[in-house]
Parts: sequence; C-alpha cells; structure tokens
Amino acid sequence: MKSIISIIAMSFLISCSSDTKTAELKLDSMQCMMCSMGVEEAVADLEGVKKVEIDLKAKTGKVTYKASLIDFPAIEKAITSIGYSVNDKKADPDAYANLELCCKMPEGQ
Repeated sequence: MKSIISIIAMSFLISCSSDTKTAELKLDSMQCMMCSMGVEEAVADLEGVKKVEIDLKAKTGKVTYKASLIDFPAIEKAITSIGYSVNDKKADPDAYANLELCCKMPEGQ
C-alpha cells in the first residue's frame, strides 16, 4: 500500500513540474527603465507566472509560468494592454498613447 501511495505522489509531482514552461519575450518597443519595470510588473502580477526577467538593453525578456493556470497569449495580451509591443503582437493604441514621452518609440521607427 505504501508503494502505491508513493507512486501516486511521485506521478503527481512529475505532472506538476512538467506544467511549468518558459517563453521568450521580444520587446522592441521598450525604451527605458520605466518601460521595463511596467512590463515586469504587469507580467509578474498574473496568476500562474512564476518568474519574469526583463533585459532592457537587449529588449528581451523571459517568463516562466504554469501552463495549467495561464497560457502564453494571455501573457502577451497583458503586455500589449499596457502599451508595449511584444513578439509579433502590436501594442494597444490607446494604452500606448497614454505612456510617458520617454516610453514612446522615437519618431520614424
């Protein structure tokens, strides 16, 4: 009986750990530290997100999340909804218009 419980517990732990995914973020519209902090906070606040790393200089990020709680398109939507483009998704135009001047793309880009 003990071995059956151990097998069930081990199976549960393995299935939970395989639920964790890591995805790359391409954040070309990010301009300053305020941008990177805004993106990081928006993603970190989502249920199921375990870790967020933003690299302002490289304009990239990495997010680790539980796929059973949130999917990657929802993470991208959280970023576009605050005014930033991510991967191939365009920023929400109204949110972008409300960003601080330093957070907006230079004219002509």
